[in-house]
Amino acid sequence: MTFMKSSMNLEKRLLALDKELHAILNLVREQKIARKKGLVEDSLGAWGYDIDSKRFVDNLRS
Repeated sequence: MTFMKSSMNLEKRLLALDKELHAILNLVREQKIARKKGLVEDSLGAWGYDIDSKRFVDNLRS
């Protein structure tokens, strides 16, 4: 009986750890995406034309 309780406890702890790892991975992904967006926003007007660089890049992507 004690073995079953300890294995159930271990399983619960492993599931909780798995959830935490996925949450951390999601945070890392969000930060990478935010960093990439920041590069486009930082380059506004970078080409020296009378067009907003961010809008120009958005139009290229669509």
